[in-house]
Amino acid sequence: MKLSISRETLFRALKHASAVVEKRSTIAILGNVRLVATKDQLELTGTDNDLTVQGTAEAFVDKEGTTTVGATKMFEIVSKIPEGVMVNLELVDGGSRLAMSAGKANFSLATLGAEAFPDMTRVTDGVAFTLPSADLKRLLDKVSFAASSDETRAYLTGVYLHEVEEDGEALLRAVATDGHRLAKADMPLPEGAAGMVGVILPKKCVAELKKLAEIGKEVKLTLAESKIQAEAGDITMTSKVIDASFPDYGRVIPPVAKDVLTVARKSLLQAVERVSILSHEKTRSVRLKADGGSVTLSANNPDQENANEDVKVDYAGQPLEIGFNARYLAEIGSQIEGDDMVLHCKDSNSPVMVRDPGDAHSLFVVMPMRV
Repeated sequence: MKLSISRETLFRALKHASAVVEKRSTIAILGNVRLVATKDQLELTGTDNDLTVQGTAEAFVDKEGTTTVGATKMFEIVSKIPEGVMVNLELVDGGSRLAMSAGKANFSLATLGAEAFPDMTRVTDGVAFTLPSADLKRLLDKVSFAASSDETRAYLTGVYLHEVEEDGEALLRAVATDGHRLAKADMPLPEGAAGMVGVILPKKCVAELKKLAEIGKEVKLTLAESKIQAEAGDITMTSKVIDASFPDYGRVIPPVAKDVLTVARKSLLQAVERVSILSHEKTRSVRLKADGGSVTLSANNPDQENANEDVKVDYAGQPLEIGFNARYLAEIGSQIEGDDMVLHCKDSNSPVMVRDPGDAHSLFVVMPMRV
């Protein structure tokens, strides 16, 4: 292998490929990126055995070849090379070293043969469709925060991406829940997506999809029973999906309540942030008491400390007292883009639906707490 490549081109591809590599993997080859030089391009691949990212970059190839090198070290070196500089790569010492030079800087990196590098097969038999990058990122941003971190319930640790029909409209829907809160976001079903299989996307896959959505205007998705493939520009991601069934989330979404509470989003969230400072460190519970045109937020802790604050609201229902986890409410509020947020509260023991009055394509649910 012998080639020259611009620092910018190499950096872009290496940034994506190296990001998925586990820094402390017990399997040496999984700490490396694979380099494949063919014709006029360099292909860089990183994997953790469940998710693979491949970047393709234009290069001046004098001699084709394949090897693997430490992902973190190579990325750190390239990131420190000034822009506008050409980077030269050459396998030397019988392929045991990768000589790397840029300007007056020279580096010698240890290599491992590419024979043992995992090769995740690309998805060729699934449903393929293209959607705007902004729409994909919005779906994932709106819901991913609600996914569980409890690995014993793997089916709740990802984002459920699936097709639904509602009120005669075909939709692409993303849902995530950890059992304490739920987030749902929709968009019109993209052309070609009809008949897609529903998949649960692992958190790492979701994070990489968000990065791909920042590359260009569109992302191509191919969905199969066990894998998802995403393509944006010169970057391709292939990931296993979570092998499980997502629960019937519709059962926990409450109906539209008769009495709704409308409040300025920033006012509520800032008050919650202040009051929760004196909440219980483990539960972070905050009590919301609504009666007429204001709510009182209050919290206390085992040290007999307490806090309360009144916030102006629009509410004409029966007096209501309900408890929330402050962090859950804050995270939901961060996904509401309008000035106001609307809480559908049936009673102190029922799930609360939270909506953005200016966004009919998303909703959130938070379970009440005893306080």
